[in-house]
Amino acid sequence: MKDENDRLLEGTLPSDPTADAEPMMSPAQKELRDGAPAVGDLVAEALGRMRRRAQGIEKPIPLPWEHLGERLSGGLWPGCHVLVGNTGTGKSQWALQAVLHAARQGVPCLYVGLELGKVDLVARLLGLMSNKRWSRLYLGADGGELEEVTQRHQAELEKLPIHLATPDSFGWSYGQLGPAARLLAANYPDQDRMLVVVDYLQLVASPKDKPGQSIRERIGAASYAARDVARKHNASVLLLSSTARNNYELVGGQTSGSKEKPAWERPAGTMVGLGKESGEVEFSADTVLALVREPWGEGDPPTETTMHLALAKQRIGATSWLKLKFNGGRFREQYNQPKERALGSEK
Repeated sequence: MKDENDRLLEGTLPSDPTADAEPMMSPAQKELRDGAPAVGDLVAEALGRMRRRAQGIEKPIPLPWEHLGERLSGGLWPGCHVLVGNTGTGKSQWALQAVLHAARQGVPCLYVGLELGKVDLVARLLGLMSNKRWSRLYLGADGGELEEVTQRHQAELEKLPIHLATPDSFGWSYGQLGPAARLLAANYPDQDRMLVVVDYLQLVASPKDKPGQSIRERIGAASYAARDVARKHNASVLLLSSTARNNYELVGGQTSGSKEKPAWERPAGTMVGLGKESGEVEFSADTVLALVREPWGEGDPPTETTMHLALAKQRIGATSWLKLKFNGGRFREQYNQPKERALGSEK
């Protein structure tokens, strides 16, 4: 008859159940491990994520603009991203175009619209899908055109993983961002990435238990909430920001004197800090993008406006400018230079 030592060697006898148990920790050791784990506790998970990226399993949020995607190492990686622009430069439409492109590839998206309503947002998405003027769809200017768009695109739009939150302005607090992101993640457990857009930063309110906060305090707290969501949910959070009044001229493509260069002829990195009360947010963000309008020339307004997009900051790459065309509903990239130069960047 085999003794216990023989059976243990053959693996038919359970080993000591306490052999693989974690050693008892003191309260101080547990508190330290929970609050600041040792690097050894993090290496395996971090390397696993890096390997998934190396194998192309885990990818950034794709963007509908090829060259911008290239310069961002594939798209929007998890983190906090800021898009700054003047009123009328198309910030919302830029973000919705990014949302539509991501959702069509299965990425769950949450769009918090603090200025636009449900009808506005649906009209804008249908305009992007059909390449029609969203304003005409919104106003019902042409019933035949509206029915054509409905027949072609309604079914697809209804199936896309896009969720629209349209609370009252100043009625949505930065404290709601975390719970909203948790709900989105819980409803798409098989997805390892998601896109969250807040449009726009200056309209985010304070929680009821923190009345009297200044706009600077609210914006700063909102950015911390965005970074927390990015870390906890492997999310890309895009914050839209209006421009500070003293920067209107710069982002409008105007110059004070004949010797001054327009914004797009200056280093792209100088465009960080243009947002209204959001300078600290931009300096702490992973990516900062700024839209600058090129003034129209003489004559009738063109069908497209030339827009310059400053990749003013990114943590894992260089800064640069890209030229876009905007027709009021859709942005497209434009290049008049060799690709190798277009992909060059500033240090």
